[in-house]
Amino acid sequence: MENNHPLAVYCKSCGAPANYDIVRQQYLCQYCGGVTDVKDPIMRLEKWRDARRKAILEGENADAEVHSCQNCGAQVIIPKGEAMGKCGFCGGKFARRAFGKSDELPEVIIPFVLTEDEAREKLAEWGHSNSRKKEAQAVLANIQELRGYYLPYELIRGPMTAQVQRLETFSDRKYNMGGFLNGIAVNTSKQLDNLVLDAMEPFEWTAARPFEFAFIAGQRVKLSDVDGLTLENRVLEEVEDSFRQEAEQALQTTGVTINMQAGHLLRLPALLPVYVLSIGPVLAVVNGQTGRTAVTNTKLSKNYSWLIEPTVLTVLTTGAMCLFDVLVGLMWGAIFGIIFFVAFADGRGDEWRRKVFKMDSLRPKRIQARLTVNQGQEPVVNSTVKALFLEPVNGRMEPVRVAFYTPLRMLKIILGVLVFNTLPAICAFLLDFEGTANYSYLGAWLVLTVPVTLILWVAVGRIRIYNFPLFKVTLADGSTRQVKSDNDKHISFKEALNFIKELADYKEAWILVGFLIFMLLGTVGAILMPD
Repeated sequence: MENNHPLAVYCKSCGAPANYDIVRQQYLCQYCGGVTDVKDPIMRLEKWRDARRKAILEGENADAEVHSCQNCGAQVIIPKGEAMGKCGFCGGKFARRAFGKSDELPEVIIPFVLTEDEAREKLAEWGHSNSRKKEAQAVLANIQELRGYYLPYELIRGPMTAQVQRLETFSDRKYNMGGFLNGIAVNTSKQLDNLVLDAMEPFEWTAARPFEFAFIAGQRVKLSDVDGLTLENRVLEEVEDSFRQEAEQALQTTGVTINMQAGHLLRLPALLPVYVLSIGPVLAVVNGQTGRTAVTNTKLSKNYSWLIEPTVLTVLTTGAMCLFDVLVGLMWGAIFGIIFFVAFADGRGDEWRRKVFKMDSLRPKRIQARLTVNQGQEPVVNSTVKALFLEPVNGRMEPVRVAFYTPLRMLKIILGVLVFNTLPAICAFLLDFEGTANYSYLGAWLVLTVPVTLILWVAVGRIRIYNFPLFKVTLADGSTRQVKSDNDKHISFKEALNFIKELADYKEAWILVGFLIFMLLGTVGAILMPD
């Protein structure tokens, strides 16, 4: 078991598989409840690597050659028995020399399942289904140049944490996220686009085998050529993409910043099977195990989903104003539309993103030398990253769900808006002892309060909503319970009183309050005494 799965973690008490607890940040045994420190699996992995390295280098095939291409810098293995080699990336030729970089040897390998012809069929299938795209035309015109390589990867397993924040100037709430990388693969070749290679994943990790030179006999093999810092950045970038999906969905925006931090990670160099076709700016790759295809998209796309909310507010404002006068309504709608779009664009960064063309994941199987897709099983699914939100509750970090617009909160907002906009009518109704009130005079108050309500919502209300989210924990029976975060401190009466005193020092505040009282009393009087 340990030879085939060096990244597996076992309980130090009973030897059963241990799972990582994101909240406690320890490995916990699901059988005996024993705790395994996060450093113990790293020490066990080092012992496994030392033993495997010794066995590899003592083997009879350990005299393979590693050559660094003088043209492009790629490092390529010349298998035993071959006197000359050719760089598959730039075409440079070289002769073998003594094998001298044993520290870069891979320690696990996933063998090829697809042949070169089968990989071309998969790539051609994508090309014909996207024949109008210039990338597909380039692929189909050069598909015979597709070549298979064992590419260098690092298998990463372990905990990750992140701090997430919405991209808005007045939104200062920071959220904690935690996750566990359950065997993520990060390419360590600087000549190839990691975004495209990532889209070609996942691999079926149960097929991984301890590395032996017999696997690469007659095959093109490339070794790692990135430094430790570059590799760490690639890990963080790849995991950030997975965390971003969870963060954007929970925080209801595509504008978020994510600051990733790596914990105690298990790392293992590996060779993975990939078919590569490079045509200028276009890179096409086929997963040599699953047949999944990914191709460079040379165009950048920008996310415009943030425009929905200001557009809805602008339409509602214009419609409400047009009830009184169409021309005036259109004029006010244009003014407030500018305000809404400027406010919602505040703090947003550059959201241009490059997407990759890719086919669905498959689960191919070879039966009597023929490759088939096993329809009876689910495809290989990328479930390597598990991320969730964490929040301090009663002094302990708890996994939570984040919510902003619950039914109760929405009801309070709607009631507050209705009371504020109909306050003169409410006061007049309570004082209308003779039944002579004329509520049509409420229009003067609405002309003032409707714009003020919208401005307050954009500038204060929605920011407060996102600065004070609601958190729910999932109980053992599957139900949820709302909890209060230790980071949320309610304003005391004394603090509120001090705020009012500070606000009273501003002359503008007194003018605004006086004007609102004047308008309120005037509107109430007009409703009660229409004549």
